[in-house]
Amino acid sequence: MTLNRHIVALAVFTERYVLSVVYFCLAWGELQKTWNFWFSQPVATSAVVVESGRHLTVLLLTLFTGVLLLFGRRTAEPPQQLKYILIPLATTFFNLTYSAVHWFPRWLQLNLCPARFQMWLFFAGLTCIILGPVFALWGLVHLGRSFGVFVTVRKVVLTGPYQWTRHPMYLGWVCSCFGLAIANCSVAYVLLVTTHISLLLYRARLEESQLSEHSAEYREYMTHSGFLFPRFRQPIAGLLKTE
Repeated sequence: MTLNRHIVALAVFTERYVLSVVYFCLAWGELQKTWNFWFSQPVATSAVVVESGRHLTVLLLTLFTGVLLLFGRRTAEPPQQLKYILIPLATTFFNLTYSAVHWFPRWLQLNLCPARFQMWLFFAGLTCIILGPVFALWGLVHLGRSFGVFVTVRKVVLTGPYQWTRHPMYLGWVCSCFGLAIANCSVAYVLLVTTHISLLLYRARLEESQLSEHSAEYREYMTHSGFLFPRFRQPIAGLLKTE
């Protein structure tokens, strides 16, 4: 169903002025967590440094996201269907559901991994949880003012990680979700992570359908780059310039 122009205008206003404020509030929360980790701990252990570093990365990610939403360039094609608004919102804020794990039945929260492997999987998962937002931040920096929450058509970006993968930010979040699953190894986390990754991939497909429909450059870009995982060939920016 195509949205009428009033709903589209409301969506554009909400993305720029409401969601940017939401991200600024999230950034403020991460700033407080980072501060507490550094100054409320009696000893700066390696675990404290790692955790504070993770919060600092998420702080930069949320702060930069808020700035880009507020000052982002106008869309060439605003969201025209309800799913182009609802799916991105569900995907963006799905991570809030992880705080509800304690509401699951006790047997769904139990770590199913043998005790001798739990520590190894915890550190492997923590590595993914840290690297995921870092990679997403790298993608966000290069996306710049072309970033948006809703599925719209903006300028095609071909620099940085976008030379090899069309969705580096989603790759970062998938990596982080995978880290949550293996660090906890419970049915509850596997269910939530599976749902989250499915939403991320569906959102990516919606974006591609819109961009490929309105941009010949993006259709060409799709033939030379990976969907989620990098395709390491000649950088796409140089390739398109020479063809």
